[in-house]
Amino acid sequence: MFVEIARLLIVLLATGAGYGIARSSTADGSPWIVVGAVLGALFGYVVGGVVARLLRRGMGRVEATVERTPPAQLLGGGFGGALLGGLSLLLGIPAVVLMPGLSGWPVLGLLVWIGLYEGFRIGARKSEELLAMAGLSTRPLVRASRYGGNVAPDALLVDSSAAIDGRLLSITTAGFLRGALLVPRFVLDELQGIADAAEPTRRRRGRRGLEILDSLQGDPRVSLHVLDDEVPEFEEVDAKLVALARRLDVGLLTTDFNLQRVAELQGVSVLNLNRLAESMRPVHVPGEVVRFTVSRPGKEPGQGVGFLDDGTMVVVSGAAQLVGQEISPRVTSNVQTSVGRMLFATLDPTAPADGEVAPTG
Repeated sequence: MFVEIARLLIVLLATGAGYGIARSSTADGSPWIVVGAVLGALFGYVVGGVVARLLRRGMGRVEATVERTPPAQLLGGGFGGALLGGLSLLLGIPAVVLMPGLSGWPVLGLLVWIGLYEGFRIGARKSEELLAMAGLSTRPLVRASRYGGNVAPDALLVDSSAAIDGRLLSITTAGFLRGALLVPRFVLDELQGIADAAEPTRRRRGRRGLEILDSLQGDPRVSLHVLDDEVPEFEEVDAKLVALARRLDVGLLTTDFNLQRVAELQGVSVLNLNRLAESMRPVHVPGEVVRFTVSRPGKEPGQGVGFLDDGTMVVVSGAAQLVGQEISPRVTSNVQTSVGRMLFATLDPTAPADGEVAPTG
């Protein structure tokens, strides 16, 4: 519908232009006036379709950008753009007056464009301060620079994966995390987006993350603060987190292994809940007997794979035919991988098999 209406307006404009040009260059009543109007209409019809589609595409991009931008930044950016754009217009008027001919107009246009662009960027970056000065900001958020004067060195930035992980609530309320937990606003926005997802699983995860943060904020034993600091130079949430952690000189709390590697490469300390849970698992030394149910065959011929109660994977030689049975193999070695600890074991003929009782001597 937009393309058709825009094309109609362009056709009417081109028809009027063709009629006016033909009438000014010929005598009244000349048939060339009609010809000029028809040619203008044809030109407007052809060009109007192209222009209308380009306009619709451009408006779609603008709409997508506006949807990604928080309302506060739009309001602050609009105010900043109008202010600096107006000042640039005032500064550019002397160029139009003093420069000969039309040469001053490009200078005026350039100054106004620079003012609008820089004004919007500065206004968007300082949107919260501008709204607070106008008494329009009611959000109970703080900036790290105003949080206790200085951010504590043992404070941790929390990402969405850690917020969704239920273990965060347990270890924090148990007192294992002494430092303050800092949740940036853009992480809350990410959790809100997950909670509003169409997929039920993602929606449950997002809501669980918001509920966990709400529980932590209501616990007097936990120091949790929501930061309003923005990182406009990056769009990805992970990049924003790393940049903000470096700026505040604090660590990151996450379960994302890839984020951990990127952050550590940039000098940011990371506490990974998965690594913490892995380090809390009991260490099984070679020669120890473990008991579990073989769940599936392994990759190599004859191997059987199962899992201990704590989730540790065990690969047993010669146990491929024992899928579904509970066995008690003897550990031969253990390997630490990027995803956790893995045990290798062999069947122990002296250990009790499924349904058997160990001999008492």
